[in-house]
Amino acid sequence: MRLLLTIVCSFLLLPVFSQKATSIKQLNGKTVSSTIIQKRVQQIVDSAKLAGLQVAIVNDNKIIWTESFGFKDLENQQKLNDSTVMYAASLTKPVSGYIFMRLAEKGIFSLDKPVRDYLKKPIAEYPKWKDLADDTAAFNRITPRMLLSHSAGLPVLRQLYGDKTNLIAKPGEKFYYSNEGINLLGFMIEEHTGRKLEDIAREEVFAPLQMPRTSMIWEHSFEDNFSFAYFKDGKKYGSERRESSRAAGSMTTTAQDYARFMINLMKEQGLKKSSYQQLLSPQIFVKSKRGFGPLRDSLTNENDAIKLAWGLGIGLFQSPYGKGFFHTGHGEANQNYAVAFPEKGIALIMLSNSENFETVSAELLKACIGDTYSPLKWLGHGGQ
Repeated sequence: MRLLLTIVCSFLLLPVFSQKATSIKQLNGKTVSSTIIQKRVQQIVDSAKLAGLQVAIVNDNKIIWTESFGFKDLENQQKLNDSTVMYAASLTKPVSGYIFMRLAEKGIFSLDKPVRDYLKKPIAEYPKWKDLADDTAAFNRITPRMLLSHSAGLPVLRQLYGDKTNLIAKPGEKFYYSNEGINLLGFMIEEHTGRKLEDIAREEVFAPLQMPRTSMIWEHSFEDNFSFAYFKDGKKYGSERRESSRAAGSMTTTAQDYARFMINLMKEQGLKKSSYQQLLSPQIFVKSKRGFGPLRDSLTNENDAIKLAWGLGIGLFQSPYGKGFFHTGHGEANQNYAVAFPEKGIALIMLSNSENFETVSAELLKACIGDTYSPLKWLGHGGQ
């Protein structure tokens, strides 16, 4: 009898989660029931054949609603849930920018001091970066500000340029989205501090912001609940398990965890006001027709109206509801998107384990927060 009473009492003390619908604010000021949003998102997920999707919506700078759709393991029909870790891909970059600014405030780095000054050896002596020595004078002008704003002139990926990292533009003159540039920043941070980026990230970001399911590298604890990723035809790609930190895209996270990071940026916490003025202000305006692919070299004025630009590790644009900041995350099959409108206190984070996500990202943004302003065409979403 005593054992039965103990069990019953323990059950009564468990938290009770309300199933009531939540009113979610849209950008236009109207509210929509979470029940309606959930139904609409489920329809989109089903119609686009997304393997799985995590969603976190922020209202008034607080996480107001999270939901997971689909599966983390299609073959075994295992449902995705809010604690399932997902590959963040390039959603890592804003975190790397924030880390750099935290270290800069400690006097460890400066935005405008040449990268060469933080390296122990000449760039030619590092096998991974030796190609940059082909134009030493140009490399010597590259600063962390240029790397974070994608204006250093480095290629997006060395594999697209014969596995070389030669500069493709003069430093500081043009926006060229570059994984190589952000990874060079991460290398510089590790080289100068003598510490692993994953340890710095945990200390400066993930622990203070209470992001327990986030890491720059794969953690053993993730084995209990992780997601596989799937190609357009439903074939399994696998799961990303990065064993070394890459500032451009090695992070694993959840939509809930990443929402906490976005809220931190929206509230401008963790850094001085002067640092946020740098982080979230245009460092270079974007004039390319697309962010990626062959049209990245085609110039246009079509994004001037939204003042499309890059801050320090994060994209910026203007909307009828004030400034927006955003980033995409594109892996082999994982596809993600995060956007925030700080003046409205509204943000949306979507993590997907499906190559089909970008075909319906516009529909999802509109359904969740009424966002029709994100620069999805420039990103090439929807096949545009």
